[in-house]
Amino acid sequence: VAAFAGFNLFRAPVATTVQVASIEKSFGSVYLLGEQSELRETLGVSAVLSGQTILTGDGAGLSLAWGTGGSLRVDEGTRIRFTDSGTVFLEEGRVYFDATPTLLANADAGDSPDFTVQTDLGIVRHLGTQYMTEVDGGKLIVSVREGQVRVDGRYRDHGVSAGQQATFAGQQQPSVLSVSRSGEMWNWLQRTTPVADVDGKTMHEFLVWVCREMGLDLEFEGQAEAIAREAILKGKIDTLPADAMRYRLATADLHARIDGGTVYISDDQ
Repeated sequence: VAAFAGFNLFRAPVATTVQVASIEKSFGSVYLLGEQSELRETLGVSAVLSGQTILTGDGAGLSLAWGTGGSLRVDEGTRIRFTDSGTVFLEEGRVYFDATPTLLANADAGDSPDFTVQTDLGIVRHLGTQYMTEVDGGKLIVSVREGQVRVDGRYRDHGVSAGQQATFAGQQQPSVLSVSRSGEMWNWLQRTTPVADVDGKTMHEFLVWVCREMGLDLEFEGQAEAIAREAILKGKIDTLPADAMRYRLATADLHARIDGGTVYISDDQ
């Protein structure tokens, strides 16, 4: 008995498996890496557990509601391991995290959800933001739409602010470029936008959601804002935000034009 007790005293604690996220939307070839290193499709799977690895094929994508708040998007050609309730490990590919999605999103909008992206090249911690992390060819690339992130690199640490993209490669200082909040580099996100429930919401709330998904500022002209605040919508959105905006605005006889990172809503042609 004494020997058995002594043996158990030095046994390592068993790691507890917990749900860290839930799948809201997926398309294309998305796989879970099993315990025996086998791949199985995520069809019918809604919960993502700690210790699991997800792989996305060409043309595939994934949207997850993060357990402690926020929305996580996974691009094609990505391999990501869900370490625990606050951490993912990005082996390759590209992910995006929105810490404070709008009211139309299914994900909880926590003030500062516990979420960290680890990579072989550094650790990315957010300070309440929208940002993209990419691992490609020995480089760690962090692009920030809104807010700030802190990157603890393998060799260099650096803060990245809204409108900046920092690239970490080897021991050299990170290179920093100015980037837009919208445009080609962010376009893949629209395909991963989860279904949004607009039933009973105003057109104004819907437009705020669209602009956050697309990285645009919102401006109204004429009587458009008053119309948008009074118009009540029905149903759900399961199309690209840009397409949904055109269709929903037409129902209220409103029009949109995008110019320089801003969408202008008007009641005139």
